[in-house]
Amino acid sequence: MDAAEKAGQTLAKMQQQAGDVFAKYLGFTKEISGIGPIDHKTQELIHIACAIMSQCDMCISLHIQAAAGLGASKEEIMQAALLPMAMGGSPKMMQMKYVFDELEDLFD
Repeated sequence: MDAAEKAGQTLAKMQQQAGDVFAKYLGFTKEISGIGPIDHKTQELIHIACAIMSQCDMCISLHIQAAAGLGASKEEIMQAALLPMAMGGSPKMMQMKYVFDELEDLFD
């Protein structure tokens, strides 16, 4: 089972165990994603960088898949993934393992 599948299972359990709170969280994220001038593909590229900064392998996988699904190229995803290293150094570099795994599954 890959990281995105694990994330899906976790989110399903969140919905079961914290339905009302989780629904409000999803509503909040949907609301902030729908306003403003940043298109959804760019938002997903930003999410990739944020996922690497927070060192969440499941988030990295989910947001790479979402970005690719919205038309992001392998090169765009790589740039988004490399940017956090400027702020976070080598601990963030270690998160690239998850980026490489996901890109290999999607593009190679």
